[in-house]
Amino acid sequence: MEAYHQREEELLAKHHGKTAVFYDGKLVAIGEDIDDAVEKAKTKTRANRFFVRKLFSPEEQTNAILRVTNK
Repeated sequence: MEAYHQREEELLAKHHGKTAVFYDGKLVAIGEDIDDAVEKAKTKTRANRFFVRKLFSPEEQTNAILRVTNK
């Protein structure tokens, strides 16, 4: 999570809406969706446990959560 926060602005600017995968404190893959990103990360690292983050701003995430909980 710390690795994500260190690069949050850059990742949101370059890859908004995509999915980022981190392993061992490093960004290892960016994909169009979670399946794509995790598959790339598995191929690159041979690992199977990652930190995965959808690249939306905190405001977008909050709004999405509020829409779901208010239904």
